Amino acid sequence: MLIAGSVMLAVAIASIPPMPPFDDFPTTTSTPTIQPVVIFTTSVISGVTWNPDYANSNSVAFQTLATAISTNISAAYSNPGSQFGSSPLTTNINVFTQSTNGVNFYAELIFPDSSATIASVTAALTSLGYTTDAFTSSTSQCSGLIPPTSNPSSNPSSNPVSLGTTTPMHYSAYCDASNIALTNVFLVDVSVPIIGTVDDKLSKIANYLNNAPSLVNLENNLDWNGQEFRLVVYGANEPTPMGRARNQQSWSNILTMLNSSVVNPTNMDGHQLTDALRFVYNNYRPTPGVAGNIIVVADGFDFDEAQSVNTIANALKSQFYFSLGIILMSTSQAQQGVIMPLATDFGHFYPIENVDYLSNTAVLQTQAQWICDAYYPTPAPPTPPPTRLPLVTTVGTTTNTGVRTTINPLFPPVASCKLNVLFLIDQSQSLLLNGYNSAIQFCQNSATTLAGYNSQTTFAYIVFNGVIIQESNEYTDLQTFLNSLGTVPQTVGTSDVTVGFNEALNFIQTRSQYNDDSVTSLLYYITDGNDYNNRIPNVINTTLTIRSLLQTEIIGIDLIETSRSKANVQKTIQYGTYDGNIQSIYVGVNQPADVLNPLVLNSTNYQMTCKGFSNCFNGLTFVIETSQAEGSQLVDVETKAVLNILSYYQSQISPFKLSISLIYFSAPDNLVPNQSGQSAVLLNHVTDGVSAINTLNTTNFPLGAASDLQLGFSMAAENLRDNHLESENLVIFFARGAYEKLSNCCPDPTADAEDLRKLATVQGVVIGPYSNKNQLDSLTGSDSIDANAIIGNSPIDTIAGRATAAKNISDAIIPVIQKFFSNQYCLEIPPFVNPPCEDPIDTLILLHADDRNNWNSILNFTANQLIPDLLGVTGTVSSRTLTTSTPVNFAIASYYYLDVIIHADFTYLLSPSGYMNLISSINFRETKGTATLSTAYKKAIEIFQDGRQFASKNLILITDTMDISDMENAFSEHDAMVQLVGGYTSALTINTNIIPGADYQINVKPGQLNGYNKYSMRQIANSLTKHTCVYLPLLPTTQPPAPPTPTLPGPIPVVKARNVWPDLTILVDTSSNSVNPMTDVFFEKIRVFLDILLIKYSIGEAGTRVTLATSSSSFSQELINIQRKGVRTISIGLSSNISSNDLSMFAQTSFMVPDWNSSYTGIDSNYDLADRIYQMTTKKRFPSSSNFYANLIFIVDQSASTYSYFNDIVQFVSDSDVDQYLSVWNSSLSPSSATANVGNAISYVSTMLHNDPSPPPTHVVYVVGATNLTGASNKLLGGYNLYVVNYKMDSNFNFTNLVNDQNSFFSVSTSSDLRNKVVSMDVSTPNQILAFNQLLSDTQESADKVTFPISSIAADIVCLLDETGLSDTDFTNVKSFLQDFTSKFTVGSTSTQFALQTYNGRTIPHDGFHLFESTSNDVVKQRIQQLTLAKATENSTDADLAGAIEQEIFFFLTEYNGWRDDTTTYSIIFSHADSFFTRDTDTAMQVKNVSSVFALGLNGQTFPYVRNFTNTGFYETVDNASSLSITSPAVQDLLTTLGNDYRNYVYPTTYDVVKVVKADFIFLIDNALGSSFTPNIKQFFE
Repeated sequence: MLIAGSVMLAVAIASIPPMPPFDDFPTTTSTPTIQPVVIFTTSVISGVTWNPDYANSNSVAFQTLATAISTNISAAYSNPGSQFGSSPLTTNINVFTQSTNGVNFYAELIFPDSSATIASVTAALTSLGYTTDAFTSSTSQCSGLIPPTSNPSSNPSSNPVSLGTTTPMHYSAYCDASNIALTNVFLVDVSVPIIGTVDDKLSKIANYLNNAPSLVNLENNLDWNGQEFRLVVYGANEPTPMGRARNQQSWSNILTMLNSSVVNPTNMDGHQLTDALRFVYNNYRPTPGVAGNIIVVADGFDFDEAQSVNTIANALKSQFYFSLGIILMSTSQAQQGVIMPLATDFGHFYPIENVDYLSNTAVLQTQAQWICDAYYPTPAPPTPPPTRLPLVTTVGTTTNTGVRTTINPLFPPVASCKLNVLFLIDQSQSLLLNGYNSAIQFCQNSATTLAGYNSQTTFAYIVFNGVIIQESNEYTDLQTFLNSLGTVPQTVGTSDVTVGFNEALNFIQTRSQYNDDSVTSLLYYITDGNDYNNRIPNVINTTLTIRSLLQTEIIGIDLIETSRSKANVQKTIQYGTYDGNIQSIYVGVNQPADVLNPLVLNSTNYQMTCKGFSNCFNGLTFVIETSQAEGSQLVDVETKAVLNILSYYQSQISPFKLSISLIYFSAPDNLVPNQSGQSAVLLNHVTDGVSAINTLNTTNFPLGAASDLQLGFSMAAENLRDNHLESENLVIFFARGAYEKLSNCCPDPTADAEDLRKLATVQGVVIGPYSNKNQLDSLTGSDSIDANAIIGNSPIDTIAGRATAAKNISDAIIPVIQKFFSNQYCLEIPPFVNPPCEDPIDTLILLHADDRNNWNSILNFTANQLIPDLLGVTGTVSSRTLTTSTPVNFAIASYYYLDVIIHADFTYLLSPSGYMNLISSINFRETKGTATLSTAYKKAIEIFQDGRQFASKNLILITDTMDISDMENAFSEHDAMVQLVGGYTSALTINTNIIPGADYQINVKPGQLNGYNKYSMRQIANSLTKHTCVYLPLLPTTQPPAPPTPTLPGPIPVVKARNVWPDLTILVDTSSNSVNPMTDVFFEKIRVFLDILLIKYSIGEAGTRVTLATSSSSFSQELINIQRKGVRTISIGLSSNISSNDLSMFAQTSFMVPDWNSSYTGIDSNYDLADRIYQMTTKKRFPSSSNFYANLIFIVDQSASTYSYFNDIVQFVSDSDVDQYLSVWNSSLSPSSATANVGNAISYVSTMLHNDPSPPPTHVVYVVGATNLTGASNKLLGGYNLYVVNYKMDSNFNFTNLVNDQNSFFSVSTSSDLRNKVVSMDVSTPNQILAFNQLLSDTQESADKVTFPISSIAADIVCLLDETGLSDTDFTNVKSFLQDFTSKFTVGSTSTQFALQTYNGRTIPHDGFHLFESTSNDVVKQRIQQLTLAKATENSTDADLAGAIEQEIFFFLTEYNGWRDDTTTYSIIFSHADSFFTRDTDTAMQVKNVSSVFALGLNGQTFPYVRNFTNTGFYETVDNASSLSITSPAVQDLLTTLGNDYRNYVYPTTYDVVKVVKADFIFLIDNALGSSFTPNIKQFFE
């Protein structure tokens, strides 16, 4: 037993004067009070043979060795040549332990002054040959660390500036910095730690810092030689300089202020490393010629600094050449990954588990080397890769958590606790005749023994038969109990077990301390087991209550054991019932006198446990080889052997005693093509014995083609890692022990076998031909059971033969299992997970129960086990409220049918007890209908969006139901949640097998969450905590702002690359037909053409992105649908059998290559076609139909002679995106008439248009085919754009009266040509329909360039609404304005999408909606109406605009949330605050790379800070929020600016290439042209 000594210290405390400016800290101070120093050591003495008596501190051997060591240590200090400082006042050797190299000893040395440091003590003991590690903390001593064996080499290329004088190396120094002009800055994180207290942390840091100068050879008593140490603390508030020192005295004085009352009086827990580094950057710039070194002692990291901290760290390293070393006291891999790049290199970053490791010599040596290697004025040249000194554990020193240090190790476990012992004595007639006196004597002996263990143990008795004969008044001390027990009269009567147990229940309930966790209640039931009146069935519920509610362990003593009496006693006490309650103990003897045997008494005592102790929940895993080498008969033997074992332990297979897993292996998946499932998990931690046996009985194992041992070991290890509930695990591994090293299978299993042995005890069973027992022994670490030898020559070709072999094998295995179980002893309830979560994790706990009892259990478990476990021991006992810097934050919700109740969101930030009380107070609510988990997952998205930006979003679901009707929806909603916010999901379910989306699930029985089953509850809580403490943030990919590129002189238009280079989707029809089937040769021709085409484009992320797909079905309608969204469609016909009209149905523009497979004119050599497509697709963006803001009116000739052309006309009109298509052919003329009165139609249209006071641009198209037209005139419609499309040529009619310009007349030969969109390859005869469409588009573009309507904009618009300072009235008015503002636009997925985010003062944005929700104007209006006003936290009046913009970048401008990255994006800032939280803006500024940013003030003021985020030049304001309306001049200016900007985007200004291009040209002229070409060449240049 290690006993850490203690020293009472007297400290002189003086009032601390006001802190001077950091530049004025004195360099000398008055002499400090001398204080004793205690150093704890862990050392190894080599060559000393271990003596068992060394374990006993009272033995002569212990005292002799301890005295010798103490004498040697004193001699080392008294040596005149030593430089170890003052001799120790006292040297105490506390413990010896055995080492492979000798003996370890743990010592405590007390010194009179501060000259003793861990380095000096290490040096002193090392000089004696004792390998030593020293500590200032007794708890650190227990870790058994030793110093490294070698020092790191200093950087040979770093050339520190020499001062010309070098101090001789002191005993404690690792390197020499006394000849360097040096400024060393310590940045110390003084925030409240996750583990331990802030004062304990600061005390250990102060001690660590106090030793730093001596470790680099600086003087203790003289001024240093040009070196200066500075201390800056951060993490409590703003970085604060504590002082600077040029000698040890000043440095020690500065460190006295390193306590919570000075540096962190408000118990802040943030870190703010960026601010600390920025403080150094602004205030501590190095003096020329002086080396600069920064050592950061960090206790965590705020992830919202991830974007900003790199910039300042790089500036310190690259601009000022600071050496930057970081010691991070955290096990978080995420924090280490972020912080390590900040350091100078890998070797300048040292992660440690906690503050205790600061005193480890490896850490001390490393930081000393950082100081000595500081350089100036230039960075060091390249060096070999840096290394890091490891923390090494002392050889032979282990920590055994099972060792009990508070009781005599020879005593049984029950000796460690106080007991209330009740003896229930059956005074039946049969027992009075034989054994009653032995029963009384047994009670007296047992009581005497138990009292000897613990004097506080108390005793009572009840004697009964058919009635209560006599009982104690209360629990008493031993002597009172013995005296009273001797007075019990003997009365003849027939026993009634219900009388005795009912009275025992009442006695324990009213008089014991069963509710006290420090007191264990025991009930001895002493009987002969007779039950003449069959009363035992009536006592079962009473027994259960005693075991569960009263938490009492029952010991049944059967004084005359027979098969009947044994069954009766075991049934009475519920022996062998593993239901999570305290398990009962059965002891049976042949004759009553046997119970007085001391061995029986001792054995009984060793079976009993203290409250909270457990008999262990073990895991038993079987791994069987099912290879073809084993063969079906041996596999059947293996299976039957496992079944025998399962049957033997069937009663123990339960959620509270034993779980069963079974894995079979042979070949990996697809070793044989398309063959999988040869290796798998059959039983996965099953706790139902009947189910396990039935499953195995009905399984026929497939035989695989290999023996992949590596697969078997890795599957077993993975299976064990998936469950954290078992205390210990045993693996029975059946295999031949041989494996084939094939090219595609079966690698060396050594590493995986070693991995499995770390997780469990492994017992090999070698079975099968061509076996290798030695190899299986090595892999399993066991003496494998030789099943081959057991089987021998016995035949196994019959069922009976295999059953016999299996029986013999299982008989050999069961003793191994029994030994394993008997050696397992779980001392107590497991502790909470340590270390607790250290990364920022927003944890949403979703609760539901259909059953009221389950609900109460869930609440109790969540409040009293899960919440404390997630916060850790320190966090749980703290009364401080959680903050945004606390690693774990909580939201609590319960769900029902289509309803979710949020009990606490992530902004609540309660204390631990606050969350525990809140959860405990949630009332049970009966669910009417199905509990819809899908609704809960959907609501979780909203809840998580109120969380912290850089926190991982993890969900814990606890429920007792999952309805199959909601399964599909739940899967879908969970997928949506994961895509939008993350949401790693852990599920705890009660009798519920499948939870959609669960990444980890524990399914338990109701009893496992019983409040009295503390062991099981803690195991479950620990398992959930380990899986929840997984840092998986959903961080969108961010790129640094693009550097500005130089521009050429002249008005070069700003064109986005993504608008120049289009995305191409290429669909290849691979269907086959008898005329023109697709073949490999033909497909190669298409590939060659695509090569010709795509080489013209700039392919890449910033250019053209290409998708290639094949199809064998018709998709013409789908192409029509997407071209209406603005997607340009082109079709290429590759068959002479397809008509132009049929081809035109696929696209807006078509090309025909009928001889596409020709050797000379085929598509693989059609460069002209490739060039035409390239020119067409790289023109301006093709607008969607939503951008075509105009009246498009078709006047259709329906004369009788055109009836047969009806279908062609309808298709032509439909292709023009007219909403109301022709459906009925109306004609009042006779069938033979060829006349159409167009005049009537003109009058009708004229009247209709004149009724519109402000019509948009209007296009009137005459579609005519009649031989005669009457009433033709353009007078009524002369002010509009007029076109004629004639599909029946008639030379006798002149169409000039219908149009304003002859170029607006288009004529085709037949009505079918109206549908022909095939490009004519002959430029002299263009396609008339394509020409009409082009003229229509060009005419509309001309109109739009004058006035572009707001309703025609198709963009993504994100509104950032500042709530800071808004009143409820103001907010209502702003919402009304936003509804009016958005109504000006056409909202939809193919037009304009809106998103909105509210923000205020330094709080996470709490309300708004995403782009994907903008499905219509009505939806946007509704979402705006639902907005609520949130006041700023902490009464802040500063608006966090930069934070809101960061939220926009990370969570709004993402594809998952509906952002279209190839669509114009606008951001509109509605700003109301008059002051701003000026956080780092580098990240927020990136919004200008992806969005055009406008700003509108709501308070009559403009601010440069807001303008800084805009990139459009628009920033106007209204007087106040109440005056904001759609008619405000500033709002009208905003709408006009938006419209003009979008117009320029759709129709960009073109420039004369001669004016734009500024370049030097070099022309090479071929002289072979001759003089005759000279005039032409001159003319060309002119």
